[in-house]
Amino acid sequence: MKRSKDVEQTYLRFCDRLSAKDVASFNSLVSADPSVMVVGTAPGEIVTERPRLRFGFETEGIILKPNHPVGYEDNAMGWSFDEPLFSFPDGSAIRVRLSMFMRREEEGWKMVHAHFSVGVPDEEVVALQKKWTEKL
Repeated sequence: MKRSKDVEQTYLRFCDRLSAKDVASFNSLVSADPSVMVVGTAPGEIVTERPRLRFGFETEGIILKPNHPVGYEDNAMGWSFDEPLFSFPDGSAIRVRLSMFMRREEEGWKMVHAHFSVGVPDEEVVALQKKWTEKL
């Protein structure tokens, strides 16, 4: 693996275009491969359907503000990592950890997988999941 400015720039463009509600750029940034998946921070938030993947680009007020991304590549695969600020339409925001995997396609680098997570101490997660399980 080698550090990749191209992968980093693609990630930055993804954040910029998502934040700008630039729906027209969606196809140039997200692979059309049916295996594309985004894993969000909420329980069960696993998105694979193209219309739902495009939702973030269509929604006013969703902002993904990069922090200090890094990107790497090895042949046709690349990945980036960042801890961006993710803002919601109501103005609230959370600091997330984001791993984004990309594939070099004919038109350039495109996202094939993204995983958002939130750093929470293990003991707090255990207590929350226990609480959620009790409600089921």
